Amino acid sequence: MKDNNKSVLTLDGNEAAVHIAYRVNEVCAIYPITPSSTMAEFADEWSAKGLKNIWGNVPEVIEMQSEGGAAGTVHGALQTGALTTTFTASQGLMLMLPNMYKIAGELTSAVFHVAARSLSAQALSIFGDHQDVMAARTTGFALLSSASVQEAHDLALISQAATLKGRLPFIHFFDGFRTSHEVSKINIIPDDVIREMIDDNLVIAHRNRALNPDNPFIRGTAQNPDVYFQGRETVNQFYDALPMIVKTEMEKFAALTGRKYQTVKYMGPADAEHIIIIMGSGTETTASTSEFLNSFGEKTGVIQIMLYRPFPAEDFMQALPKTVKSIAVLDRTKESGASGEPMYQDVMITIMENFVNSGIPAMPQIIGGRYGLSSKEFTPAMVKSIYDELKKKNLKIILR
Repeated sequence: MKDNNKSVLTLDGNEAAVHIAYRVNEVCAIYPITPSSTMAEFADEWSAKGLKNIWGNVPEVIEMQSEGGAAGTVHGALQTGALTTTFTASQGLMLMLPNMYKIAGELTSAVFHVAARSLSAQALSIFGDHQDVMAARTTGFALLSSASVQEAHDLALISQAATLKGRLPFIHFFDGFRTSHEVSKINIIPDDVIREMIDDNLVIAHRNRALNPDNPFIRGTAQNPDVYFQGRETVNQFYDALPMIVKTEMEKFAALTGRKYQTVKYMGPADAEHIIIIMGSGTETTASTSEFLNSFGEKTGVIQIMLYRPFPAEDFMQALPKTVKSIAVLDRTKESGASGEPMYQDVMITIMENFVNSGIPAMPQIIGGRYGLSSKEFTPAMVKSIYDELKKKNLKIILR
C-alpha cells in the first residue's frame, strides 16, 4: 500500500483497483488466478502488515482452495452484514457463477473486481478479452467497465458506492494484461474522498439486512410455481433504478475529484455520421484514431459503454448523434451460434425499439464485429478499416 498523501502514483491496473477495494471492504475472499492475482496478493500483504481500511479496521483476507470456495465465502460473509469483495478472472469467474445468482437474487451489495480474460475453449489462454464477464451477464450482477488504469481506480470506488445505494452486486472489470498490468501514472483518490463517497447510513442498512439471531429473518427458501415467478419479477424496480444511481454517484465523484464519467460516453463531433461502439481498453485506440481521421475532415465518432448491465438504453440514445448513418458495434468476445455478439444485440434492440416508437426518424445501418480475443492486437489501421467499411453504401452484415 502506498502513501495516500501522494496525489499522483505510478501503478498498474490491478493495484489501482485493489487500492480502493481494500479500503472499502472488511473481508476479501481470494483465490489467485492470472491476470487478477496481484489484486489478491496486495490485499493479503496489506492485511498481514495490519494496514487499515477507511473505518480503521484491518480487513480479513481469506484464501480458499478454489474460486468456488471464495465465492461461497463472499456469499456467507455478505449474509453476516460484512462488506466483502473478491478478485478473479476467466475460469475462476465461471466457478463463482452459482453463488453469483444467489448474491444478486438476494439483492446483496458487493463488488467483484475482474481482470477480464479469455475462457478455455479449443485451448487455454491467460490473456485478456471479455468472454468471462459476458458469460456472467445473466447472473443479475451489474457490469461496469474500465478502459484505463485511472478508470480502474475511479470506477472501483463508484461501483462500491453504487452497489450500496442500489442493492445490486457489481462486476467491475477491466481488460486482463492490457489494463491489469499496464503501468501508468494516475491521480490517487485520498481517503477523505473515499469516505465522502461511501455513505455510512447505507453501510448500516447493509448490516441491518444480515441474517442475525437477534433480528430473525428468513432468506434462501425453496419456492414452488405459485410464487417463484412473481418473486423473480419483484427485482425489476432495482434494475430500472440502477443506471440513474450510477449516474448520480459519477456526478458526486466528479464534484469531489474533477474527473467526470458517464454511463455512456460519446467522443467526436456533434454531426458525426460513422460511429464505433466499444467497451474496455480498445476505446483508447478507437478514440485516438477517430480524432486523427476527423482532423482530415471525416465525420467519425466513438461511443464508450461504461455501464453495460443494466444496459442504459436512455443514456445510449442521448449519446448517439442524430446525424449517424452507420454504426459498427465491436465485441471483445465470441458467442458461438448467436445471431450476433452480446453488445451488438443490445445496441440493435435499443435502436430498433426507438425507431419503432418514433424516437428516431430513420434506422442507421448497423454491423457487428469481434476484435482482440486473447489480447490479439487491435491497431489504428484496423480501426480505420472499420470506418472505411462504414462509409460504403452496402455494408457487410457482420464483420468477422
